[in-house]
Formats: sequence, C-alpha cells, structure tokens
Amino acid sequence: MNVGIIAEYNPFHKGHRLHISNTLALTEAENVIAVMSGCFVQRGEPAIADKFLRTRAALINGVDMVLELPVCYATGAADVFAFGAVDTLNKSGMIDIVSFGTEAGDIDLFKEAANLLNNETPAFKAALHKRLNEGISYAAAREGALSEILSRDMSFLSKSNNILALEYLRALDRLKSTILPVTIKREVNAYNSMAMTGEISSAAAIRHSLYNCETDIALSAIPSNCYELLKEVLENKLPHIDLYTDALKYILRTENPQDLALIDGITEGLENRIPSITAFESITELANAVKSKRYTHSRVRRALLHILLDIKKTDIDMTNGVKYIRVLGFKRSKAHLVSELAEKAKVPVITNVKNAPKGLYDKEIFATNMYYMPLSGAVNKDLTEPLVIAE
Repeated sequence: MNVGIIAEYNPFHKGHRLHISNTLALTEAENVIAVMSGCFVQRGEPAIADKFLRTRAALINGVDMVLELPVCYATGAADVFAFGAVDTLNKSGMIDIVSFGTEAGDIDLFKEAANLLNNETPAFKAALHKRLNEGISYAAAREGALSEILSRDMSFLSKSNNILALEYLRALDRLKSTILPVTIKREVNAYNSMAMTGEISSAAAIRHSLYNCETDIALSAIPSNCYELLKEVLENKLPHIDLYTDALKYILRTENPQDLALIDGITEGLENRIPSITAFESITELANAVKSKRYTHSRVRRALLHILLDIKKTDIDMTNGVKYIRVLGFKRSKAHLVSELAEKAKVPVITNVKNAPKGLYDKEIFATNMYYMPLSGAVNKDLTEPLVIAE
C-alpha cells in the first residue's frame, strides 16, 4: 500500500516528520510518496530552500519518493494547488491513500461542503453572489454562503489547511479518483502562525525566525539531520520575494495591460491597478498597496509572482490536469518505486530533464532559473542537478 502526501516542506520541520509518522501508524502503508512544490510556493514566494535540498530533507525523514508539483499549480490559489497535487498523485497510478494535516482533524466535516461546491445549487449561488456584491473576498463570501446553506458554522474553513483539505476532497471527486483521503490533526501550531511553540512549530514561524536571524530558535523545530542541508542556505542570502523586485519592475514597465490580463490571477481590473502604482521599493510594498477588501494580500502576492514567472491562465488546465510527472528524488532502498511509476503513470515520467519531451518542462526550467537569479546565479540547475538519491 502506498500513501501520498501533498507538501511544500518550506522548510521540512519536526511537525512534518510527526505527520509522516502518524500517517504510517494510521494507514500501515509500505511507502510514502510526496508531491512537493518546486522553488516557488503557494504563498506567492520563493521557497526558503531550493527543491533539491527540501527533497533530500524529506527523504531522510520518512518519505520514500518525491514528485514535483508543477509550478503553475504550486503557485496557484487553493483550488488550483489542490487539483494539481491530487491529479499528480492520481496520474501516478500508485497511490491508495492521501494523507494531509488539518486544524479540524475530522474528514467528515469537509465532505458535505465539498459536494455542495462541486454541485452548486441555485440557493448557494444566490447566497454567494449576494456576499460578493458586498465587496468582500471570495473566500469570505464562500464561507458565509456555505454556513447559510448548510445551516452550520463553517468558520473553520478560514484556517489554511482546512481550506486545502476541502479542495483536496473536491479534486478527488472531480477526478473520480479511487484514492482514499485521511486527515491527521495538526499539533500545537496553526499553519500560518508566526509564533514559535517549541519543537512543533509552523513553517511560517520557522521562516520568520530565520529571517529575523533567530537561527537557534528556528533550528529547534527542525530535525537535526537537516542542519547540514540548511547550512549553505543560512550562510548565504535567504530567498525572499523582495529580491525579485527589479525583475518585476522591468516586466511591469515593458508589458501593457492587455498582456497582463492574460496572466493567471489577474482579473477584475488588476491589469490596470497594478501598473498604476509606480512608486514602490519592494514587491512587498507593491502588494500592500494593491491589496484591498476584495483583493486579499495572498491573492495579490500570487498574481505578482505569476507576472514574474509569466504564468498565464492558459498554462493551468483544470480539466485535463498535469502533463507530466517529474521525480525529484527517492531512497536508494526504494528505487523500485521509480520503475513502478514509469510503468503505471498515465502521463510521461521525467527522471532526467535533458530527456524530457521538447517544450514539456520549459516553464519549470524558467521558474528555477528565476529562483536562483538573485541568489547564487546558477543557471539551468534543472538540467544539471542529478536526481536526489538518499541512503
């Protein structure tokens, strides 16, 4: 039996290791296969460590094989992220169960809402549009409409992992997947909490500590076998979205609103609103200037990242899904999983990018090159970095 885990591991921490351990105890699975974001993540930011380091961290802490979530889905809104990740697991042809952490810890809480969202009733549509017309964000409007139609408090959907859990169930249903979903209740700390809570702390809190040079505090929540992996990252410039400010300024000065309107996440006049703000010193400052009651900060960050990476609406296929599966790494003792994947996958499997079908992986190569541009300046690491093989 194989269990799939959807992750960013940004960075890998002790809470992730606990989730893997609890998942194995619950499912009695033989193998853990993770689908993980590459160099950019769903918050609209660069990952704190590159995908190769994060892959190795996962492999030495309980994961048996790591697959890459294509950047177009990894940086998308919750429904896009979830659909791409679930579709990757589904198309692998290898996964029996998918396990994810939630604040709620009860899979049944999500099923009725997922069904309603996939089969919207006239009453739900009316309740949703009423709230949207009041100018609130889509997430808040949807939460309120669900509460009204289902006649129960759905405020738990304001939690990040609960939102993703709902979208995982929707994706499984849309794909008519036979993968069984299970959830593990998150321990101690919420997904996006900035407060360190000892050894089990959120990735957001760990990143916050690293950015504030509180390295010892951050490392207390990271497995000790990851310290050496993070050493290179900590000794150099930490990846941060603001390092890409000059690149974004150049794009905004050379693109017209019609071109920006083609970018994923650019809707409802954002193609005019974003370039109208010319006096900004950082991407963070620009995002703060653009955000509003209707445009949430996270939505704006993702839109700006998509401008930077040239991710267009047409790059995201919510009908046919992912076009390939890339293996980032595996445990040497589980090398047979790669062969099994090649036999069972419903799309091309990439183990060597140089041998990928022409044009299939170009978007990822571009994104990875962008990631390293203000850091090490490395070029074409997707073509030169070997598969991560952990002992």
